[in-house]
Amino acid sequence: MKDRAYNFFKYIGEYSLYGLIFFLPISNALLEIFVILALIGFAGRKIIKADFGYLKFWPNICLIFFMLFSAFSLFNSGAYLNKSLNALFGKWFQYLSIYIVVQDVAYDKKIFKRVVSVFLLSATLVVLSGLSQYFLGVEFLRNRSMGYIDGKTDAVTSTFTHYNNFGGYIVVILSVASALFLSSNYFRVSEISLLIFTIFSTATLILTFSRGSWLAAIASFIFVSIISKRNLKRLIPVFLLIFIMFLLPLFHDRFFLIFETSGDRDRLLYWKAAIKMIQEHPLLGTGVGTFMANFSKYLPNLYPAYAHNCYLQIFAETGVFSLLAFVAFVASFIYLGIKKFIVSKDYLLLGLLTGVVGFLVHSFFDTDLYSLSLAILFWVLVGLIFARLRVTNK
Repeated sequence: MKDRAYNFFKYIGEYSLYGLIFFLPISNALLEIFVILALIGFAGRKIIKADFGYLKFWPNICLIFFMLFSAFSLFNSGAYLNKSLNALFGKWFQYLSIYIVVQDVAYDKKIFKRVVSVFLLSATLVVLSGLSQYFLGVEFLRNRSMGYIDGKTDAVTSTFTHYNNFGGYIVVILSVASALFLSSNYFRVSEISLLIFTIFSTATLILTFSRGSWLAAIASFIFVSIISKRNLKRLIPVFLLIFIMFLLPLFHDRFFLIFETSGDRDRLLYWKAAIKMIQEHPLLGTGVGTFMANFSKYLPNLYPAYAHNCYLQIFAETGVFSLLAFVAFVASFIYLGIKKFIVSKDYLLLGLLTGVVGFLVHSFFDTDLYSLSLAILFWVLVGLIFARLRVTNK
C-alpha cells in the first residue's frame, strides 16, 4: 500500500515537471498549476519516505545564507511588511522549492533525458511561433502581435509579453543547443536538425532587438568556447547569419545604442535609484520585495519599475550579505559544473551551465529573477545542474 502511494506521488511529480517545463514559456496560469502539482508530488513522496540526503551539499550553505539575510531584511520593511512577506514566502521560497523538487525528480537518467527532450520541444514551438510572428504579424501559440521599441521598431516577443523577456529565454535555449551541437549525435538527434534549430533560435534572438540578450549570447559563446576547447567551425553557419544580419543598419544601429547614454536613460535612472537605496541601507536593504514600493521616494517623476539589474535590486532590497551569498552560491555550482565537465566531457551539463551564464549576464540588464517564467526557468536550470552532477557522480 505504501509503495503504491509512493509511486502515485512519484508519477505526479515526474509528469508535473514535464508540464512545468513545457508550458513555462507559454502560459503562466498552467505553469503555476504544474508547479503546485509538482510540489504535491514531492511532499507526498517525502512524507512516505523522507530522503533529503542530497541537500547535504556545500553550495546549499550559501543558498541558506541568502534566504536567511533576505529574511533579516524584513526588519527594514516598515509599512511594506506584507509585501516583503509575500515576496519572501510567495516567491523566493517557491523558487527554492522548485529547485529542490527538480534535482530530486530529475536524478534518474531516463527522467533527465525526457526533461531535456520536453524542454527542447517546447523551445522549438516557441521559436517557430516567434518566426511566424515576424513573418505573419502574429504568433500561433498565444496569438500575440509584434512588440514595439520606442513606438517605431517591430520586435519579436513570441509567447512573452515583452521582447526582453523573450530574449532572456532564447539566450538560454540557444546556449543549450550550441553546447549540444558541439558534441556528436547527442540523444541520437541528427546534427542537421540541431543546427537548424540553433540557426532559427539565433534569428529570433536577433529579431528581439534586445541588446542585453545579444550581449548575453556573446558571453555564452565565449564561455562555451573556452570551457569546451572544441573547434567552433561547426557553428560557422550561425556566426555567418549573425554577421549578415548585423550588416543591416537597423541592427547595428540598435546594438551601438548600448554605448550612448541617451539610449538607456531610464535604465540608468533605475540603477541610480537602486544605488541610493543601497547607500541608505547597505547591510539589510529596504526589505525584500519593496523596491517598487520605495521607488517614488528616489525617482518621483517616473512610474515605479524594477531596477532592470537583478544584482542591484537584490542588494537594494536585502543588503550586501544577501547579494554575496547569492553570488557565492552561483559561483560554487558553476565551478563544480566546470570541474565535472573537464572530467566527464558531459556536453549536456556544459549546455546547462552555458544557459545559466547567459541568463546571469542578461539579468545584469533586466528583471529576469523577478519575472515569474524566467525566474522559474533559472531555478529549473540550477536544479537540473545539481541533478546532473549527482547522475555523473553515480
